[in-house]
Amino acid sequence: MLEREYRREMDAVVLTAEQKEKLVDMMTGTARAPRAIRAGRTVLVAAAVCAVLAASALAYVAGALDFLKGREEYQFLGQAALYEDCAQRVDLSATADNGDTLTIEYTAMDENFCTVFYTLETAEPMEVWSQREHLPISPDAPDLWQAMGLEPSFTLEADGVVLTGGQDGQQYLLDANTLVGMSRLPLNRAGALENGKTVTLRAEAPLGDWDGVSDREEAGQWSFTLTAEPMEAQTYTLSTPAALGERQVESLSVTVSPLGTVLRARVTVPEEYRAEPDLWGGLGWFVVRDEDGRYYPYDALTSALSEDGTAWEESYILYGLEDAETLELLTAELDGEFVTVGLEDLPWQGEGGYTFASFTVEEGQMTLRLEPDGVVGSTGYCGSVAYFLRREAGADELPQGFREDESGRLFYGDGAPDIYQNSYTDWRDGSVTVTWSLDEAAQAQAEELTGLELYVETYVPQEGTGVLLALTK
Repeated sequence: MLEREYRREMDAVVLTAEQKEKLVDMMTGTARAPRAIRAGRTVLVAAAVCAVLAASALAYVAGALDFLKGREEYQFLGQAALYEDCAQRVDLSATADNGDTLTIEYTAMDENFCTVFYTLETAEPMEVWSQREHLPISPDAPDLWQAMGLEPSFTLEADGVVLTGGQDGQQYLLDANTLVGMSRLPLNRAGALENGKTVTLRAEAPLGDWDGVSDREEAGQWSFTLTAEPMEAQTYTLSTPAALGERQVESLSVTVSPLGTVLRARVTVPEEYRAEPDLWGGLGWFVVRDEDGRYYPYDALTSALSEDGTAWEESYILYGLEDAETLELLTAELDGEFVTVGLEDLPWQGEGGYTFASFTVEEGQMTLRLEPDGVVGSTGYCGSVAYFLRREAGADELPQGFREDESGRLFYGDGAPDIYQNSYTDWRDGSVTVTWSLDEAAQAQAEELTGLELYVETYVPQEGTGVLLALTK
């Protein structure tokens, strides 16, 4: 059955001679193929091999968007269906002076973001993190860790003006010379992309040095001409400056668009802090709620000092906003405490705004799911696992070199197996999925897991300090 399924998948794929050669390399082990997604506690090796070969072959033909749809990590972001509907095929390729070819396959634009799906094919093999001289990681580290730093750096420009700042995304190596990925570029201001306007997408080569300095090779540079076709959005703006606690908000807006809702603010830096503006910052600790008392999680996108040094200009992505008529920003304090919870007690919510909804141990991975339900703020402070706890060990089970403070903790202390953590925020509602990779040694320890020591973080709104923004025209 597996053979028939594999042949049916492969019969549908038409490969060039170069693509066939790459696929043969992967089949013979000369290239590192992406891992198959694991399900449950059992891995069917034959099925996994067939899935990897079929997915990798299809990736060479169908491109980055189709490949990413098959990755669990991409699905955690919650926008796979949206991009499938709204991403526009562009198929633009350029080759840099060093022989590296970058292909922009799809773009998706609205008034807040430009998302790029791409394939990078390099003349020389790319160096995965486990092969780098500077602070190498384990060869068993997850694919996303291995490909960190290999993605191009993108900027979008129009009439010589840079429209974007920063990027986030995911990227995977199909083999030593082929990288596929997506990058989401936040726009510096709402409406910066005008429909029908010609814009330039520039890209710089992946990192070339791994000594902690983010130098990029000048030889690896690309430029693409695009026609902007942003999806429609709605922007709501604060009519006059206002006070958010001790902070003076010069301007505040919320732009609701298909690829994500963005709050933008400009906050005055007081005279006494202008010599060291970092000590003041922008909005500081705050929460966002609507007229019904529902709080919305958010993440910081950009934060930069204005050119004249008198204000911080910041942007945040708001999750789950729909049907609200008014938003209120309130200053807040952030408290935290350690709490021990048994796995059998999940789902569990303490004083924090996130519910620890579920925790699973599968073959090769542990997964924690957190869901917003209460007074929430930045997803970076939704709560975390401080320690993984094992069942109480008998005296005859204590390991050699046992120390009292290590008795109940897994993956802790000298000689503990490496586990690699990744965190993903669902762009639809702000729920958070955290995964930890497990090698063979870590898998054995994970089977002893019975509880979690959590660090629960709590936002405490300061009533009477808020700024109101009407979401009506």
